[in-house]
Amino acid sequence: REGKSAPVPLSSLSEHLGFSAVSIHEMVQKLEGQQLVNYQRYRGVMLTAEGERLAQAVVRRHRIWERFLTDMLDFPWDEAHILAERLEHAAPQEVTDRLAALLGNPEECPHGGPIPPQPNTQRGQLLSQLPPGAIGSVIRIRPELPELLQELHALGIAPHAQLRIVAQMPQETVVQRDRQEIRLPAALAGTLWLRVDV
Repeated sequence: REGKSAPVPLSSLSEHLGFSAVSIHEMVQKLEGQQLVNYQRYRGVMLTAEGERLAQAVVRRHRIWERFLTDMLDFPWDEAHILAERLEHAAPQEVTDRLAALLGNPEECPHGGPIPPQPNTQRGQLLSQLPPGAIGSVIRIRPELPELLQELHALGIAPHAQLRIVAQMPQETVVQRDRQEIRLPAALAGTLWLRVDV
């Protein structure tokens, strides 16, 4: 499963993966020994932070291979999925990174699934770190705290809003949206990620 979720029952893993309950339990014990999952009896299994990192890396490799196979080699997308399952484990990380660069760092696989970013990278740039004159579209708001989201909504700032940075000051950032100047306190400016127009 993608994203944060509740523990996954071992019976669901057994059904989804097509392995016996005994085999699944043995694998979970091995993964728990490697500190990649946490297992709670009668509740299920969840990835640890390290398990999540490794899972995201596999998803990234798989989806980049799918894009390479469809975009560059003209494989049908259903065949690309099957081939990518073999290739995702065959090539080192540097090959994946070069494939991504060759493809223009795509954000989605051929089926529309998001391609996780490289480890330790964020998509876009933090508004509070952009220079005056930069123009970009809001692509992410983090953290998603209700009071911050309400404040941004009241200012007319939401995902896809086009902003131009007018000034950066220690306590605030001044932006322009649709010819209107908006003063954002540092706490708000530090929540907005933009895709900068080049």
